[in-house]
Amino acid sequence: MNGDNTITTTQFRDSLNKFWDKALAVESNGDDLLFTMPSSYPDGWQIVLEISKKTPKGFRLSDRGKTLSWLSGQGQNIHTDTVQRHIERICSECHMEESNGVFSRWLEAPIKPVDIHVFTEGIVAVSHLHILNEHRVIEENVAETTVKRILHDTSLSAQRNHRLSITKERKIKVDFYVEQRSPVALQLIKTKSDLSGTMEKWGFRWHELKKAYDGLRPVMLYDRNTQSVDSYSRHIGNTECELFCGYDETDRIHEVLASAQ
Repeated sequence: MNGDNTITTTQFRDSLNKFWDKALAVESNGDDLLFTMPSSYPDGWQIVLEISKKTPKGFRLSDRGKTLSWLSGQGQNIHTDTVQRHIERICSECHMEESNGVFSRWLEAPIKPVDIHVFTEGIVAVSHLHILNEHRVIEENVAETTVKRILHDTSLSAQRNHRLSITKERKIKVDFYVEQRSPVALQLIKTKSDLSGTMEKWGFRWHELKKAYDGLRPVMLYDRNTQSVDSYSRHIGNTECELFCGYDETDRIHEVLASAQ
């Protein structure tokens, strides 16, 4: 780059080639090769790929399981339906496949660098799915904030993450517990998949807890924008809970809290 802020095509090409060359490292890993790409995971760590020696199927390009391992380390549940749909889409677009947590692709000889570049783009795209976890946390924080505001408006004090005892050995933790004439336990439904399985577990828990706590009124709240409630889950919620509704249905929650005082 010249000091007078002018640049020629040759200078620009040379500058990029120097950067890419400096970013590239290649080393042997037994019969395979490990090499770096001029791309990084969201935390800044450079992407390292592995390529196998030639087999009858060609050369196997792999991320060695690093990407999904990194994603899980960021707190993302990689097994949710939403994340799996995104992974399937990215694999289709970038000609990758995923098996046992490892992304790979078979390359024919002679190897085309563009195929490695497209594979790397897929790895980067998968790694950025960590933002879905941030969105989930934000949604849960909004729900918690809404419940706290309702409790404040009704001048009620709630215990957070309170443990209720079914027996001496068995305790169930609830998100909010309001101890009054008729105690109210409020639980936020956080799962984005297998809602029916979650509701089955909680339906049994509420059934047992109502035996142990006289007059207990269970309230379960979900996100109407992101969680689809099937008829079976709704039946369990309506049967075992005093109230089963969206966390944004504040009038209904107010009514239950007021009637329990």
